[in-house]
Amino acid sequence: MENLLGIGFFDPAKGGDPVLFQHLFWFYSHPAVYIMILPAFGVISELVSVHSRKPIFGYWFIAASSLAIAFIGFIVWGHHMFVAGMSPIADIIFSFLTYLVAIPTAVKIFNWTATLYKGKISFTTPMLYALGFISLFLIGGLTGLFLANLGTDIHLHDTYFVVGHFHYVMVGAAVFAFFGALFHWTPKMFGRMYNERWAKIGWFFNFLGFNLAFFPHFILGIQGMPRRYWDYPAEFQSLHFVSTIGAYLIALGALISLAVFIHAIFKGEKAEDNPWGGKSLEWTIPSPPPTENFEKIPVVKEGPYDFVKH
Repeated sequence: MENLLGIGFFDPAKGGDPVLFQHLFWFYSHPAVYIMILPAFGVISELVSVHSRKPIFGYWFIAASSLAIAFIGFIVWGHHMFVAGMSPIADIIFSFLTYLVAIPTAVKIFNWTATLYKGKISFTTPMLYALGFISLFLIGGLTGLFLANLGTDIHLHDTYFVVGHFHYVMVGAAVFAFFGALFHWTPKMFGRMYNERWAKIGWFFNFLGFNLAFFPHFILGIQGMPRRYWDYPAEFQSLHFVSTIGAYLIALGALISLAVFIHAIFKGEKAEDNPWGGKSLEWTIPSPPPTENFEKIPVVKEGPYDFVKH
């Protein structure tokens, strides 16, 4: 409309405000983060429950917290713009809402931890990725509180601190959940087991490399290292070097995991129909699933997390 009809939205020459484009961008882009992380929450709930042989603690609170996060996630975009010249009232409102979204997120962390408590935990590769998710997402969430604070964000805005926070959420959380899901459902998808030993080695390099790569970003950000710069003062060199080593370790872990996955597809040992003892419906059919999944309508006799009964 601005280009074709000359209506001024963003162009100051037409009476528009370029800051509105930043609002438009973040109104979309911040909920997009939750689009990627919410499925990961569901994956972790499944992995934690199945591999600790316990029902999810506070299932309805877990479910309600996902809805709360999805809703609040649409109204917190302004925390990306605390230095963009918004009004003080708008800054305070967006800061409060950003702190508010931490509450349903904390509900998940506490409930997953309570699920693990006194559980019969099996340290399989999917469980290791679930535990890695919880620890890394916790760091990512807590560092987000620094950015939600109006005072500290002025110093940390557009620094490596933001880069570290983002990657702890979107890589340390979302990607770890993806790997956990991949190894959890590989036996079901392809009817073959992966090599547990090498899969754990891949997890180790992924976990170690990720923390080496991105935890130094928090220190660099606090020291004033801006993001999107290819050159930097000499005092930042050592932490950048550590971060680079971590990046290579992540690449090694990813390659090992990919090799394990490909080997499982073609040469892995034949998997049982239900190697993890899961209670959800996909584990009641053969591995890999037949074309139509269920030959007849399944009869549901118990809930997907009814491990206490057995």
